[in-house]
Amino acid sequence: GREEGREEGREEGRIEGMEKGLEKGIEKVARNMLSKGIDVETIASVTGLTEKAIRGLL
Repeated sequence: GREEGREEGREEGRIEGMEKGLEKGIEKVARNMLSKGIDVETIASVTGLTEKAIRGLL
């Protein structure tokens, strides 16, 4: 009952944390690509981020 619920909550928290970390890593890569002069369209293609999201990193 309760213990299963707690474990389920912890697992969801771990997954959410990993997803946020991955998202931050992708944003860091996109920023680095921007700093190297790579165009937004190419960055979007490589990272999977939208062009709008990439422009928001500027």
